Amino acid sequence: MKRLLLPALLLSVATTALPLTVQADGSHHHKKHHHNDRHAFKVALWGDEFYSDDAATKDLMVKQTIDSMNKHHLSFTIFAGDTKNGHSLCTDTAIGQDIVDIFNQLRAPTLYSVGDNEWTDCHRTSNGSYDPVERLDYLRNIFFDKNTSQGRHPIHVMRQGDLGEAYSENSRFVKNNVEFVALHIPGSNNNLVVTEKQCTKKSDRTQADCDAATAEYMARNEKNIEWLEEAFIEAKNEHYAGILIAIQADIFFPYELSDGGYQDEFLPQLDENNGYADFFHKLALETKNFDGQVLLVHGDSHYFKIDKPMFNEDGRLTPNFSRVEVFGSKDNSWVEMTVNPNSENVFSFKPVILE
Repeated sequence: MKRLLLPALLLSVATTALPLTVQADGSHHHKKHHHNDRHAFKVALWGDEFYSDDAATKDLMVKQTIDSMNKHHLSFTIFAGDTKNGHSLCTDTAIGQDIVDIFNQLRAPTLYSVGDNEWTDCHRTSNGSYDPVERLDYLRNIFFDKNTSQGRHPIHVMRQGDLGEAYSENSRFVKNNVEFVALHIPGSNNNLVVTEKQCTKKSDRTQADCDAATAEYMARNEKNIEWLEEAFIEAKNEHYAGILIAIQADIFFPYELSDGGYQDEFLPQLDENNGYADFFHKLALETKNFDGQVLLVHGDSHYFKIDKPMFNEDGRLTPNFSRVEVFGSKDNSWVEMTVNPNSENVFSFKPVILE
C-alpha cells in the first residue's frame, strides 16, 4: 500500500490584520501589532498514548515522552485524544486524575481533543460496561470546566458550551496570526451506531442504548459543524495565515487515497451511515474558500503520516490542505511542529523518535 510522506507543507499567506486574542472570560480584544506577534514557535503533536497494560512499562513510557517534550522549547502541545487503550476499564482515575497528573508534568500547556477510548467505547464489557454519555459528562466536568487549556501553566481558550457542560470540550485560541481549534470528533464512527454489529460487538448494549448513542452523535455533530464554521469565519475575517484543527478520528481510514481512491472509494462512502461525512464536507468547503493554510491533526489508527488527502474536482490536490497523524499505541514518539506565519511554509514538522 502506498503512503505519501512530505517533510514540510503548504503555503503561508502574508497579512496585515491585527491578531485576535482570547481572554479568560471568552471575550476578544485586538492587540497592538508589534514584531513579536508573528514570530515562529514550536508545538508538540501527540496522542493515542499510555496504552500499555503493564503499569511499570506505562510509567516508563510516560516519563520518557514527558522528559523529551520538556527538553524542547514548546509554546504548547496538542493531544489528539485516546488517553488509554480500548480494552481497559474506564474508571474515574484512568480517564481523569491519571491524565490530569500527566498533563501537569509538562512545562507546556496542552490543548486536548477527546478520543473514543475515554468514553465512546466504554460500553464494552472489557471497559467495564459503563454508560458512555455518563463518562462524557465526567470528562467535561474534569477537563473543560475552565476557560483554559490543560496543564499546570494553562493558556486561555474560548469554549463552545457552558464550562464543564455539553460541548465545552470544543475550544479555540489564536497565537501569532494562526488559529488553533479543538473539535470533538472521536473514532468508532463518531458514536453514530448504524448496524447491529456496531451496537453489540464486545458489548451488552441494548437497542435503546444504541439509539441514545446515535442521538448524542446527532446533537454533537450539529455543534461541531457550527464551531468549525465559526472558526473559519474568524480566520477569514482576521486574515489568519493558517488554521489547525485537532480531532481524534482518522476520518480517511482505511482508504488508500492515491490512484483514484479518493474519488472512487473514499468520497462515495461519505453517506448518512458515516459519522464523519458532515464534518468532511464542511471542512472541504471551508478549506477551498480560505486563502490560508488548513492543517488537520488527528490520531486513531496509530500510523504516523504527513500527507495531503484532499482533492479538487479537477483531480489535483487541494493545495492549502494537509494532515498529520500522530504516533500512538506502542510507539510513544511525538511530532515537533514549527509554526511560522511569516514563512512560505507556515507549518513544518520533525518527528521526535523515542527508542
